[in-house]
Amino acid sequence: MRLPQALVNEWRHEPDWLAALPRLSAECAEHWNLELEEPIATPHSLVVPAADVVLKLNAPSHFEADHEADALVRWAGNGAVRLIARDDGRRAFLCERCQPGSRLWDAAVDAEDVVAELLPRLSIEVSQPQPFRHLADEAARWAEDVQHRYDVGDRPFERALLELALEVFASTDTRDGYLVNQDLHGGNVLRAEREPWLVIDPKPLVGERELDAVGLLRNAASEGEAAVRRWLDVLAELGLDQERARGWGVAHALAWGWSDDDGWADEHVLAARTIAAA
Repeated sequence: MRLPQALVNEWRHEPDWLAALPRLSAECAEHWNLELEEPIATPHSLVVPAADVVLKLNAPSHFEADHEADALVRWAGNGAVRLIARDDGRRAFLCERCQPGSRLWDAAVDAEDVVAELLPRLSIEVSQPQPFRHLADEAARWAEDVQHRYDVGDRPFERALLELALEVFASTDTRDGYLVNQDLHGGNVLRAEREPWLVIDPKPLVGERELDAVGLLRNAASEGEAAVRRWLDVLAELGLDQERARGWGVAHALAWGWSDDDGWADEHVLAARTIAAA
């Protein structure tokens, strides 16, 4: 199997996992009786179509994907792809394949209408016991990381943006227990046959519903403040607190805006700034 170069670049600090991927994928193919196709050129996981399913393997240190399969189990195909099988030892699972699989952000449709139909079905309350990380715990880690990176990164953006993010992290509601997705956006909503659109590739947490907004707002920010405001209006109509969604959009853009190799990502800082101003 030829690994996508983007995947090799992303996980070059995990050479043992990369070296093991051909073996792991072959073992999965034998176990689940799959005829694997060419991997999809994505950097974050090894994603390999096989007839009407997709095989996915996540890197050992890709902790945000630890409970991806668990989220798919909870959604049970209601607005998201169905989980078919899993092998937690290999950090692998099978999910249904979306056909034709075109991305929402590439389609000539009203993305706001599509998300408005999907999001209420995906925002479910999770009862105990549950395996997911809690947003409050992540927020505490993000607060330390963002402050430290701001200092060592030579204070690359205005102090007010940092303070807004830290305020959001500090005020995280520890009582909320919704299953939320840190990576919901138009690239992770695909055209399908079973339903018109299905969500893939969740990065789940349990916490405030407003965290569902972060990927949508981060991507809207590339189109400017007006696009962010349109999404905030849609989210408010779905019952999310508009200002809290805005705050999480800023805070999460900064939380995910740092690379150990390259430092602060300009596009994330710009997204945080645009969301704050919208």
